[in-house]
Formats: sequence, structure tokens, C-alpha cells
Amino acid sequence: MLQTMKKFILSMGVTAAAVLLLLLSSCSGGTAQKQADLSAFAQALQEKYDFAAFLMEQDPEADEFAKQSIEQYLPGLLDLELEQRVIYMSMITLNNGEFSMVQAKNAEDADKVREIFQARIDYMAGDGETPGGAWYPGPTELWNNSARVKVNGNYVLMVTSEDCDQIVDEFNALFA
Repeated sequence: MLQTMKKFILSMGVTAAAVLLLLLSSCSGGTAQKQADLSAFAQALQEKYDFAAFLMEQDPEADEFAKQSIEQYLPGLLDLELEQRVIYMSMITLNNGEFSMVQAKNAEDADKVREIFQARIDYMAGDGETPGGAWYPGPTELWNNSARVKVNGNYVLMVTSEDCDQIVDEFNALFA
């Protein structure tokens, strides 16, 4: 009887340990993040939202001016190894929005991208005493009130648009 009781307790301990490991692996991101095609999402934004028609894709490999623009407005971004990078900016002074998205290789780089994107928003919005990079009252208000940075795993979105919250929801839906 004592021997049977010991076997029962031992098997319960092994089962509990297995359940605990399973729970820990699921809580620590044991499942892979769903992959998203950022170029396709950018195309969908251009087709759906009017502000996107005024933006130009900035491809630093194809265009030296684009490379310089990204280095100036998103300093440090090109220093990171990224899985995907899609940058759409306004090339006129009257900046009525823009969007940029990346897939970083890891969470640390995703956080660096988040910081770079937030610095872009902060610069464009200004500090309240001096005008920001948006220059004009309407765009400055837009950058202050309708700009978002969203991190979803290793994916990071920056969007400035009157429809920013809807666009963030659509971005999040890519991973649902």
C-alpha cells in the first residue's frame, strides 16, 4: 500500500511539472508571431485613405535622396537590421501625415524603432513653445493629436492621420 501511494504521488508530481512547463512556455511567447506583409498593408492604406495619396515611398537602396531623407528624419533606422521596412513620407512642407512600418529582427530592435518613430512625432509636433517640423498650425495639430506608434511583437507602425486609430486597429488585425 505504501509503495502504491509513493508511485501515485511521484506520478502526480511529474504531471504537475509537465503542466507547469507547458504554461510557462505559452506565457513566454512559445508561439510564433503571425507574419505580415508590410508592403501589401501599405498598398491597402494608399488605396483606402486619401492622405496616403500625397506620400512617397522612401527606398534607400533605390534612391540616394530617400536614403538621406530617412537618415535625417528617422536617424538610426538604417543602422538596424530589419526584416521589412516600408517608409512613406510627405515630400512637401505642408505635411498632412505619413506612415512607416518595420519588422525588426528582435524585440530590442523593435524598441529602438519605437523610440526613433516617437522622436519623429515629437519633432514634428514641437514642444508647445517653438513650432515643430510640421511648421503650419493644421499639420502641427495633426502631429500632436493624431499620431501613433504601435508595437506588435517585432512589428512597429508609426502613423499620422486623422484616421490613425482606425489604421492602428487594421495594423493590429494583421496579427489576430
